Amino acid sequence: MPRIISRQRPLYCGVMATGRLEGRVCIVTGSTAGIGRATAERFAAEGGSVVVSGRRSELGEEIAAEIRERGQRAIFVRCDVGVDAEMDALVARTVAEFGGLDVLVNNAAAVDEGHSYNAEDLDPDSWDRQLRVNLRSVYYLSRLAIPHLRARGGGAIVNVSSVGSLVVWENAAAYLTSKGAINQLTRSMAIDFQPDEIRVNAVLPGWIRTEVEEKRLAENPNAIEEALAVRSITRLGKPGEIASAALFLASDDASYVTGTCLVVDGGWTLS
Repeated sequence: MPRIISRQRPLYCGVMATGRLEGRVCIVTGSTAGIGRATAERFAAEGGSVVVSGRRSELGEEIAAEIRERGQRAIFVRCDVGVDAEMDALVARTVAEFGGLDVLVNNAAAVDEGHSYNAEDLDPDSWDRQLRVNLRSVYYLSRLAIPHLRARGGGAIVNVSSVGSLVVWENAAAYLTSKGAINQLTRSMAIDFQPDEIRVNAVLPGWIRTEVEEKRLAENPNAIEEALAVRSITRLGKPGEIASAALFLASDDASYVTGTCLVVDGGWTLS
């Protein structure tokens, strides 16, 4: 029989804490922009001690400072998830600063901005880079995090995948492959670490209006109308809508949810 471990939020003066991540230590990779930033800010607002991470140090420090100015807890740790030593340092600094780890959000991802490639045209170095950042980092950071989650009596890993793991579009061989593999890695880890009360889930965003997408839309102002004409969506999603899904999966609201790939796509995959 698996052991039963309570993950209820702590009581203060007999009243359940309102923050859904109160007392939890959370790492969010790739959190200097877009979905990652929205997730880090939402987690902090829900009582979590948040580690903002990414490659842009100045911006990351600003985001962490803004969170602290709101009376919430956050630090920034620079981390390129394509570099093992930097991922080692990210987890080590988190544990040293906050005394443990409860939630890991693997959000950081790489794409060939401004370029799309099929398997024939894709440079092998670009293939390796995207698979290393998008997929290998999920495995590597989870491997580092799991002992710390276990030591706290359990925890949650949320992997940011994509609807591109379920449907395809042209000239995105490496990206689509990496996101499809994340889904299976999520399910594999979910069953392997269920006895430790470690829940592992993925959120699959559709087309989200991030800074990267804004640049693409500026180059092709008709892209949205063209997409709406062929897909079952009425608008682009907002980063905060994905943050809400990640919060659900990270919190006790999803205490009986593991191995799930939660699609948040505005209906795209209904097409």
